[in-house]
Amino acid sequence: MSTVTAVNQTANQVQFNTDISKVFIHDNEYVGATFINLTGGALSYLAGALVGRISASGNITMMKSGASDGSEKPIGILKTDITALAGSGTIDVNFCTKGHVAEEKIIFDGSDTMLTVVDGSIIRDLIASNSTGIRIVAGTEMTSFDNQ
Repeated sequence: MSTVTAVNQTANQVQFNTDISKVFIHDNEYVGATFINLTGGALSYLAGALVGRISASGNITMMKSGASDGSEKPIGILKTDITALAGSGTIDVNFCTKGHVAEEKIIFDGSDTMLTVVDGSIIRDLIASNSTGIRIVAGTEMTSFDNQ
């Protein structure tokens, strides 16, 4: 997802910073699910948000390492930006289960990181083992001659 941010805006000129980097880089596959917002208010979730599945309902939500309802284990990465209603508000979404994903674009809930431990494994390893083949890669790939 690209973003444009205005900086140094004056009466005569404006300077923009543009980010055209991608979350999903290569050979990605997506599946559909129902996303549920478990917070007290309506929230926006960005593409790249790490999601887990609630065992009892089968719905997905933001992956939280401290949860005990199944959502503490990552199963994929949200494909697009969404806004979910408060409480039990649900929305149909697609999330990535396979392919190359830019590490710096993965969004965690709270203080979780790639090195947070869940059930004896770090999140980085759980992302690969709980999905059908997500490969976490650097967003800047400099192996091709045209990138030099």
